Amino acid sequence: MRENRASRFIVFLSHCKDITHPVQKTVHAKQKYINIGFFSTLSSLIPLRNGNFDIAMLSILIPTYNFDCSALAQELQRQITTSGITAEVIVMDDASPNHQLRNANASINEFPHCRFIQLHHNVGIARIRNLLADEAQYNYLLFLDADVYPVYDNFITRYLDARDKADVVCGGLMFRATPPSPQCTLRYKYGSIVESQSVEKRMQQPFAEFRTLNFFISRKAFTATRFNEEFVRYGHEDTFFGKELQQKGFSITHIDNPIYHDVPDTNEQFLSKTRRSIENLREHYDLLLSHVKLLRLYDKLHRYHMSGVIATLFSIIEPLLLHNLNSSHPSLTLLNIYKAGYICRIMSSK
Repeated sequence: MRENRASRFIVFLSHCKDITHPVQKTVHAKQKYINIGFFSTLSSLIPLRNGNFDIAMLSILIPTYNFDCSALAQELQRQITTSGITAEVIVMDDASPNHQLRNANASINEFPHCRFIQLHHNVGIARIRNLLADEAQYNYLLFLDADVYPVYDNFITRYLDARDKADVVCGGLMFRATPPSPQCTLRYKYGSIVESQSVEKRMQQPFAEFRTLNFFISRKAFTATRFNEEFVRYGHEDTFFGKELQQKGFSITHIDNPIYHDVPDTNEQFLSKTRRSIENLREHYDLLLSHVKLLRLYDKLHRYHMSGVIATLFSIIEPLLLHNLNSSHPSLTLLNIYKAGYICRIMSSK
């Protein structure tokens, strides 16, 4: 909720379509108004939580780029309606060039409790999440990636039930049981083995296991942290956000509330993203050195004057590594060798 200082009203996203959206003039916010005096009277009837007035009102925030997430929005809308909670879904498109996908996502405006915002200039992976939070009306925020889908029918209420456990709650991820086509095996294998972890495993290093694709956070914690907008390109904005949460003393926990990660990347697309992510490590070396294993490995190799040797060897064996990683039976060990070689190469040419 947010106070409109000019009218002294509390603004709630709901069913009215009479107000023009501040970011996209052609998109209308759905709003109702309740007088503050009435709201103050009502609030006295609602119990305090941890000494503070607290109603579990939720903003679900989804950044997207060249991906149709209308099915995700529709499922979230169904859960909101079924559970009877006060919530909104905001999908923001980061200037996708694919007009067909943008039009598909525009249909989200027709769903109750949902709206779609089209940005006309690409702002990058961190800033779009900050913009989504600025648009949010409510006191809890749930961030989801566009290419995910809830595993449980009570996905939203599981988060609301866990809101007192920590400032940040992470639900985890999993991949569907059916393996993808042979050209997508690397992403599927990496996600199933490395990224998809049990609650117990994630709680061993709770901040290191923070991921932006499925997390719940109080507005207070987000406002005090926000995403670092120096991270424009793909990769590791979540690593730095988790680091900032830890340094600022916010608590984090992990629960069993996963999403299916329906990422459609082919082997080559995943390798391309991996290279871009490593290049982002180079750009933010000082910020991320203490929190990224690959950077610490490079730092150690560099101090022992081995990084140049590794870069040279990598140039020789790279075709063999790529042959395996693009196959239907890729090796995650060889993927780790590829990452180590690639960072030594790009850091040596810095």
